[in-house]
Amino acid sequence: MNTHKLLTYALNSDNRLMYINDVPNGLECNCICPGCKEKLIAKNDGKVREHHFAHASNKECITGYQTMIHLLAKDIIENFKIFPMALNGKYLSACEVYKEVNLNQFGFIPDIFGFTPITDGPNIIGKIPVIIEIFVTHKVDEEKKNKIIKAGIPAMEIDLSTVKFSTINELAKEIYNSKNWNLINGKIGQQYLPQIQIPVQQLVNMYRATFGSYSNTPRYTNSGSRKYYRRRK
Repeated sequence: MNTHKLLTYALNSDNRLMYINDVPNGLECNCICPGCKEKLIAKNDGKVREHHFAHASNKECITGYQTMIHLLAKDIIENFKIFPMALNGKYLSACEVYKEVNLNQFGFIPDIFGFTPITDGPNIIGKIPVIIEIFVTHKVDEEKKNKIIKAGIPAMEIDLSTVKFSTINELAKEIYNSKNWNLINGKIGQQYLPQIQIPVQQLVNMYRATFGSYSNTPRYTNSGSRKYYRRRK
């Protein structure tokens, strides 16, 4: 059995992702598949096989594992509040993170939409909008890419299509590994410049110039999150 393709997270009755070892064994887990939404059985009392969820109907599900990765990736970024983007070798911190917000004015729904702050000492004096797209089974198509570029929002696609992981920390390492990043848009639209104060225009210029030339050994903007993003040895 390919243990890297096992369903280790599932949705509970509150539509929240639950880890296999954090739920009761068997049908008492009260969980459903993230993909097909079928009822699952928790298999977490054995010592030989890796703990995982199985479909109660014993059906073959081709979407559960991929959907699990997609949902987990969005939760990681939302909870850790660090964007998988870099400026001068540092990840961008996030002051606001939203999942699947409908940007009606631009005609698309990004996987992640939020803002990275521009600070002057302890004060936030401006914000730069950011979009993150998660690629597991489908890349961002040309239509959506063109809408993002037209909107003038810096955007990155994270390629998790070949990722193999067992723990959430292993998935986090892949999300924040710049080798898995594909730049969609590196330009800030004029409509957002009023949010960015004149004294930090030099930082904005540096931000624009840095896209596409990320370091593979970034430092961290949030020292409290180092344990999640340790560099792969």
